[in-house]
Amino acid sequence: MDRQISEQLKNSQKKRSYLLALAIVSILLFSFIGFNTLVTPSVNGKSLTTSIAEIGVIEATVPGAGVIIPEYEMSITSPVSAKLEKVLHNTGESVKAGESILQLNKEASLISYEKVIDEQLVNRNKINQLELSLQKSLNELNTQYSIKHIRIRSLETAVAHEQSLLDIGGSTQENVKQAHLNLNVAQLELKQLQNQISDQRLMMQADLKSLGFEISIRDKDINAISAKLKNAAISSPRNGVITWVNDKIGAEINEGEELVRIADLSSFQVEATISDTYADELKAGRTAIVRINKNDLRGKITNVQPEVENGTVKFSIALNDKNSRLLRSNLKAEVYIITSYKDKVVRVKNGAAFNGSQEQKVFVLNGNEAISRKVKIGDSNSDFIEILSGINSGEKVITSDMQDHIHLGKIQIK
Repeated sequence: MDRQISEQLKNSQKKRSYLLALAIVSILLFSFIGFNTLVTPSVNGKSLTTSIAEIGVIEATVPGAGVIIPEYEMSITSPVSAKLEKVLHNTGESVKAGESILQLNKEASLISYEKVIDEQLVNRNKINQLELSLQKSLNELNTQYSIKHIRIRSLETAVAHEQSLLDIGGSTQENVKQAHLNLNVAQLELKQLQNQISDQRLMMQADLKSLGFEISIRDKDINAISAKLKNAAISSPRNGVITWVNDKIGAEINEGEELVRIADLSSFQVEATISDTYADELKAGRTAIVRINKNDLRGKITNVQPEVENGTVKFSIALNDKNSRLLRSNLKAEVYIITSYKDKVVRVKNGAAFNGSQEQKVFVLNGNEAISRKVKIGDSNSDFIEILSGINSGEKVITSDMQDHIHLGKIQIK
C-alpha cells in the first residue's frame, strides 16, 4: 500500500532541482566568460593591407574623368563644291606640311568661275555704255545752255532797243515791259538748265560709282574663287597624322564640307568631365592631376564650359609635360582636381578601412596584435588620408576593410 508523500518532502525536492539548474547555468556562464577572456579573435596578417603613418603633404582632390586628345587638331574643309576624285593618304598615315591628301574634280567650280568672269566683262561694258549715254545727255544740255545764253543776249538787245524807242516816242511802255518779261523768262530757263546740268553730272557720278562698287565686289569674288580653285588640291598645312578622311570617291562635296582631320601627335591635352556636384571647385588655373596607368602627370585647368550637360561639367587641362611617352590619342585617364594643399601633416595611405566619416575607429598594429583606435580624419585624396588625431607618425595602420571586427577592442594577428 503506497504512502502519501508529505508536503515538506515535495518542497525539499523542488528546491534541490532549482539549485541544480542554477548551478549548471552558472557553470556554463563562467565557462563562456573565461573562454572569451583567454581566447582573442584573430585574423590572417597576409590578408591585410597596412600603411605606416608619416609626415608629408596632403592635397585634397575631387575626382573626374578625362580623355587624352592632340593639342593641335585641325579640320580641312572643301573650298569649293566638287566631286571627290582621288584619296592620296588614308586615316592613320603621317603627312608633311604641303603634302597632298585628296584630289577634287573642280570642273563645276571652273564653269562657275568662267561665268563670273563673263558677268564681269558685261559689267565693264555696261560702265562704258553708261559713260557714253551720260556724256551724250550732258552734251545735249550744254548745247541747250549755249542756245539759251545766245537768246538771252538777243533779248537784252531787244530790251535796250525798245527802251530807246520809248525814249524818242517810237514805242510804248507795254512793249518795254514785254521785252523785260521775255528776258526774265529766258534767264530763269537758263538757270533751270544750269541746275539740270549740275544734277546730271551728280547723277552720272553716282551711277558710275555704284557700278564701280559692283565691279569691285565682283573682282573680289573672282579673286576668292581663284584662290579656292588653287586650294582644291587638299594638302596638309603642317606635319601630322590623319585622324579621319572622307574616302568616298565619287561623292559630291559641298563647299565648306569637312574632308580631313589632321592631328599633331607631338603634344597632347586633356578633355575632362566632372560631376556638377563639384562645379564650384572647378576654376581656370587650378592644378589638376592626370593619372595614366598609376603614373601621374600634372597640368592646369585652361577652359571651363559654362553649361552643365547630363550632370557633368566639361573642362580642358593643359599638361606640363605635353609630349610624355605615357600619352596616346583617345586614351582614357583618371583626373583629380586639387582643391587644397597642406604640408607637414600626419598621413596614411587611403584604403577600405576609411569610410569618409570625420571620426571613426581603425586598427593600429602593436606586435602581434591590432588595437582599436578612435581617430579624427582631415583632408583626403585617392592616395592619402590626413590624420588629425589618434595616430602618430611611425605607427602602422591597417588600411583594409575591418568592418567585421570594428566592435572589438583588439585582434590577434596570425
